[in-house]
Amino acid sequence: MISIYNEILDEIKPSDERRSEVLEFSDEIKDIITTYAKGVGVDIKCYLVGSVAKKTSLKNKADIDIFMAFNTSYSDDELKDYGLDFGRHCINTLGGTSEIRYASHPYITGFINGFEIDFVPCYDIEDASNIKSAVDRTIHHTKYIKSHITDTEADEVLLLKKFMRSVNTYGANFKVSGFSGYLCELLIAHYHSFDAVIDAAANMWSYGFEIDLEDYGTCCNFKDPFIVIDPVDKNRNVAAALTLQKYNEFIMAARNYQSNPCREFFTDRN
Repeated sequence: MISIYNEILDEIKPSDERRSEVLEFSDEIKDIITTYAKGVGVDIKCYLVGSVAKKTSLKNKADIDIFMAFNTSYSDDELKDYGLDFGRHCINTLGGTSEIRYASHPYITGFINGFEIDFVPCYDIEDASNIKSAVDRTIHHTKYIKSHITDTEADEVLLLKKFMRSVNTYGANFKVSGFSGYLCELLIAHYHSFDAVIDAAANMWSYGFEIDLEDYGTCCNFKDPFIVIDPVDKNRNVAAALTLQKYNEFIMAARNYQSNPCREFFTDRN
């Protein structure tokens, strides 16, 4: 299957040129924001986070996530107001359009030169178990994955994501209630390859199966179908959004794939 996997990666992995373009543009964005923030007396750190930063973004799915990390001395209202202001300034500077969206607090999304960029304010938290808002973990997630998977393993994440998209188990949103991108990355960090994840799912996983990469010993605190302790927050199950139905669907797909490994399992149905 190695040659087939290489063929699939050629189809789903962004080119080196495209990745360089995205990284250079992200650096430009961060420079605009930090310079503007400094000019109004605010000292922040800007991070590129998400799948682009971790080399786990599928081709044509490379949305840019810029997180603006504020000192915890700032209030929630200041975080919201500065975040919207800084993002809007950057979008206007680069001649893009924008819209405001909502998560744990409002953030702004820009559409610039064909890119969709989220500008998200968060708190600069050293310990992700002491977060002040849900998005504060994201920077820690990015750092963890970058330090715990190799470039080869990042390719294995792409294969896993593509497989899950094909069998409609990828995405932690309400519409799918499946596996998140971060959960896919943690599975590869644990099992190291796509084939090993498939083998584990087909032959080992059952209701309540546990993965605790950092050996925190907190799996007993959860009663979900699948338990994967967040390496940066021992009190969080990364698989909490995964429904029993989608968990079982992936297990069955893994068994079917082991019985008949073929390209059909890497073809999007939607």
